[in-house]
Amino acid sequence: MKLGSQESMMSDIFEKKKSPFYHFGQLMRLGKLPRDDFHRYLSERLASCFPEQQSNELSGNILDYTNCHPYYSQQLAANVWQLRMLQPESTQPISDAIQQIITSHSLDYERLWASFNRTNRWLLQRLASGNSLQTSEYPTSTLYSALKQLQKKGYVIYTDSYELEDPFFKEWLLKEMHA
Repeated sequence: MKLGSQESMMSDIFEKKKSPFYHFGQLMRLGKLPRDDFHRYLSERLASCFPEQQSNELSGNILDYTNCHPYYSQQLAANVWQLRMLQPESTQPISDAIQQIITSHSLDYERLWASFNRTNRWLLQRLASGNSLQTSEYPTSTLYSALKQLQKKGYVIYTDSYELEDPFFKEWLLKEMHA
């Protein structure tokens, strides 16, 4: 299970002076895969168990949900495929697969949640729900520092704005907020 970014772990290994692998090689940061290529790849794989039109639609929905993140896209696609093999009567393969993933990681998410301080919890809930981070509850410097800490640990990413990296953790958070 991936909780937090492997990128931060890799950075620590190759960029900290005390690490035996300090400057061992050139660090390359890889972005998201091109959507069209990824869509074609997923559609071809899902066509083995879904009609072509449905596999194209499912692939697009998977990439929309995961925002083209390679790890989470592959995880969701694999669960959709497995669900189709084990429960062919499912009429909502993506929703059902998402729920299976969240259920299987629920205990990990609970442990993770318990490890966050009050500020980080507040930030994560705001990011999950899409609410503004502008508030009088916390000073801007505190929020910025917390965001940078969450980003370094790999829970938050920044593209055009700050967002949760793990879409399944986000879904779990939203569910917990309304429980």
